[in-house]
Amino acid sequence: MTTIPLDHIDLHDRRFCISYPLENDLLLASIRRLGIIHPLILLDRTPLIVVTGFKRLAMAQKLGFTAIPAILMDLDEREALLYTIHDNLTRDLNLVEKAHAIDKILHTGSVDELRETITLLGFQPHNKILTHLSAIASAEVTVKDFIVTHNLAMKSTRYLFGFDTEERGAIINALSRFHVTESMIREALETLSLLKVRTAAIPLVDLAEAVDGKDLEGRLKERTHPSLSALHRKLQGIKQQAALPPDMDIRVDPFFEKEYIDIRIRAKSDEDVAEAVRKLHALIDADLIRSIFDLTKGRIR
Repeated sequence: MTTIPLDHIDLHDRRFCISYPLENDLLLASIRRLGIIHPLILLDRTPLIVVTGFKRLAMAQKLGFTAIPAILMDLDEREALLYTIHDNLTRDLNLVEKAHAIDKILHTGSVDELRETITLLGFQPHNKILTHLSAIASAEVTVKDFIVTHNLAMKSTRYLFGFDTEERGAIINALSRFHVTESMIREALETLSLLKVRTAAIPLVDLAEAVDGKDLEGRLKERTHPSLSALHRKLQGIKQQAALPPDMDIRVDPFFEKEYIDIRIRAKSDEDVAEAVRKLHALIDADLIRSIFDLTKGRIR
């Protein structure tokens, strides 16, 4: 190991870099306190080329280091690429990093090493998978950030890459405005894909105006299931006819997919409960509860 001045290293050469993103607050704090514990691996060229340690190098630059500990190795480019991939297998790689690794191996032209790397990273060696991973590797920064931030699964990214650049940008902008889980993103992408097949477009207005994930889900459901609007109107009509008191409410699944209803009562005394029960009996006698059940069970759609 030796100490290498940064100006001896080609800081812009990332031919062996699979790490994404390079920013890492924990690593930054560690290097600020203890320095670089594990030396970088550099290819012995002029100028020197980084093989492993891109995150450490980026954090060292951010902290104003002028030199870093490193080990110089004499490898050909194929060996250096395999070295960096296997070195990174000691940690959990995100999907973008896996895509980077496979895309770089793909360009070496070595079928055996490609097959081995794909297997090591948990994929099947199919052309569709390779094509998709290459698309991820060459995607825009905003797309890569979105994939990593939300830890998207392959299935979700397949949906995402089914849209053109403008559509993908609108989707990412919309879903980045509020908290969404990976499953919510996948469901939204599935629905948007269905709408694109049906109408050759996606509802950009709904994406822009949705206030949260649930609101977007509801807007998209109404577009894929137009009968939802009619069901909501019928429900509101029944509730108006029922004249529920302020301390009582009857709710159904927003998409009328569940066969049960929720009856909520706010009571401060036994008398309040008794009055609510009497009201429910009156609603049952008037067949209004049955009318709501008919909506949830789909009998009148």
